[in-house]
Amino acid sequence: MRDSLSLWFIVKNYRIRSVFIKNFFIILSLILLPVTGFSVGIYQLYSKTVTEEISSAHLHSLSRIRDMIDMTIREADNYSIRIASSETLATLMSPSPMHNYDLNVNVLKMSAELNMMDTMRNFVESVYVYSEQNRSVISSQMGRWDLEQFLDQGWLDSYNTNKSQRKAWTVARKAKTFQSESEEKTLITLFRLAPLLETSKLGSVIINIDTARFMNMINQTGSDYIDSVFIIGGDGTILGSNDLTLINRPISDVIPVKDIAEGKPNEPVFVYEDESKQSVSYVHSLYNDWKFVSIAPLKLYEDKAKYIRNYLYISSLFSIVVALIISLVVSWRMYMPIKQIMSVVSRPGEWLEESPPPKRVNEIKYITSSILDSYGEKRELENELRYRLSLLDRAYAIALQSQINPHFLYNTLETINWQAIRLSGGENVVSDMISSLSQLLRFSLEGEDNLVPIRVEIEHCKHYIDIQKIRYPRKVDVQWHLDEKIMNYKIPRITLQPLIENSIYHGIRPMSQEGMITISGQLEGDSIVIRVADNGVGADPDKIERINQELADKNWITANNHIGIRNVNQRIKLTFGDQYGLHMASVPGHGTTVTVRISAIQA
Repeated sequence: MRDSLSLWFIVKNYRIRSVFIKNFFIILSLILLPVTGFSVGIYQLYSKTVTEEISSAHLHSLSRIRDMIDMTIREADNYSIRIASSETLATLMSPSPMHNYDLNVNVLKMSAELNMMDTMRNFVESVYVYSEQNRSVISSQMGRWDLEQFLDQGWLDSYNTNKSQRKAWTVARKAKTFQSESEEKTLITLFRLAPLLETSKLGSVIINIDTARFMNMINQTGSDYIDSVFIIGGDGTILGSNDLTLINRPISDVIPVKDIAEGKPNEPVFVYEDESKQSVSYVHSLYNDWKFVSIAPLKLYEDKAKYIRNYLYISSLFSIVVALIISLVVSWRMYMPIKQIMSVVSRPGEWLEESPPPKRVNEIKYITSSILDSYGEKRELENELRYRLSLLDRAYAIALQSQINPHFLYNTLETINWQAIRLSGGENVVSDMISSLSQLLRFSLEGEDNLVPIRVEIEHCKHYIDIQKIRYPRKVDVQWHLDEKIMNYKIPRITLQPLIENSIYHGIRPMSQEGMITISGQLEGDSIVIRVADNGVGADPDKIERINQELADKNWITANNHIGIRNVNQRIKLTFGDQYGLHMASVPGHGTTVTVRISAIQA
């Protein structure tokens, strides 16, 4: 039995239905779910914070680059405006004929003005002044050339296309500016129509920015957060990039982010490329229609995130171990009261003998005490049942013994009655008494049913009264006041006769005059109440009280006087229940009344 209360037995047999297992998983879930949620929340918050921090630094760096580029392009535009408004340029572009000497002087002046670039010299490849009227080009590096002989003519198509629509514009292109160059250079070319102060434009100032040097300068002023910078023209094509092969390609081919062309600036977005997360930011130029796009790989963020993930993994593993230990301890402590209750249920006898009454009561002790109390009551009932069974065996033995004598007497009385009739030549008083006595004995012996109709019980009583009237002439009279409605209800066999006998022998016989016995009965609710009253000598109140106490004792039984009043009372209680039976009331000198209460059962 003790093995059946062990934890291994419980887990093995009840499995998931076990209270211990259920509590274990519930407690484990209650611990792990908040811890897991807290860890995930910390990781998400950290990721968001770091991402926003890097994105903010990224955007700030891009804004500085934007300001630098805007300042540089503004300087280049101011330079082109100064050249376009120069008198020397206007003279060179004039359609009026010019002497060679004057032409050479003006070309030298123009070349000197073109080379006054100040800080732009670091990234400006060359500057051209193109005279459409003269079909000539003055270069800051190579002087004056006829257009047909000039090496770099890649700008000419853009000039012819845009001169009638714009006064200034920008294109990205590739060109060789010197014959000795083996490869073309990538250039950002700025156009401004000239002369500036004339209504009729006769040419253009063309500034060629070396894209590679310009982007290198941008990268030097950038930050560790930025990996790539793109200069986007108003038409969405790339004007400048660290990767020169991307020039003049749409930015959407390089970075598939719709917001760059249509969305809001100054709001970083995130893209994934080759499983690496990148922050893409862009801002509008504050000077022209350009946009500046930068890409910042979040490698620093990924390294920190990896560190945090590893830390959270270790913390989660530790939390799981701690949660398992706590869950086991708490579940075991919760299971111990249940085990105690199971132990009390399975071995109540040991607990009843070994356990003292609890000094301080809690819920579990209250339950175990209730179980032990119930077990104690059960054991008392079992003892009571065994005692009653012994009484029943004793009563059965007495009943068997009592049947022997009546049978013998009945047979003997029949013989005497036959002899009396034979000797007297017919019936007489003696034969009548013997006949009535025989009927009494026959009634007590015949029939298997213990319950008989009240009508039959009365007939039996009348036989007994006939005998008593012969024995005590003019001594006793009997009056019957029974409701006809109760005649067919059942009553235990030989119930009224012992009561009538008790009235005659203890109440009327000691009197000198004739006595009266009144027998009444009626239906009261679900009970039949019959009263046998006499006007005899009565009895002492103490004796009546003692008799009523004996009548109330359901365990009383004796082998003597078993057909007496006490026997009748016990048979009624055994038949109908403890709430039924006899009750005596007596007044000395005025008589005694015995009340019979039985259950109303139809015959």
